[in-house]
Amino acid sequence: MSWVAPRATFEEAFGLRPELYGAWRRFHDLFGQRRLVPPIILELCRLRVAQQLGCRGELARRTREALQEGLTEAKIAALSRFETSPQFDAAERACLRFASKWVFDVHEIRDDEAAALVAVLGEPGTVALAEALALFDGFCRFRLMLGIGEDGPDPASGRGV
Repeated sequence: MSWVAPRATFEEAFGLRPELYGAWRRFHDLFGQRRLVPPIILELCRLRVAQQLGCRGELARRTREALQEGLTEAKIAALSRFETSPQFDAAERACLRFASKWVFDVHEIRDDEAAALVAVLGEPGTVALAEALALFDGFCRFRLMLGIGEDGPDPASGRGV
């Protein structure tokens, strides 16, 4: 239960500060508009961050863009084994490796891993992924800290399933 408001969703709790919520929404929506990172990779990285932090609210939702691009539940189920599962290609592995290290110790990211990411996404895409990871990590922790949205409502209303 949330200590902000009983049974508050992410949107309701964050909506208590509408000026911040609006800015967050505009920033969040840029990832879908600019598409510097493929939607499936972005979604897999978001889910990997949520998986590592134990954020059920984020793990429960899916973005419509990633599903429309062909992301499957079978691939999501294999996420914790991304390094060895045949479900993932080299580009996805490079991004997920980066995302996995981002959560607990960004200093563990080696130069060769960063170079692999740039080779996959280019410099603008690498910056976009780092920005997205900061958003995913921060707002998973926001949810967990406040105890909000554990039932998995989509914080980007109408964009998730």
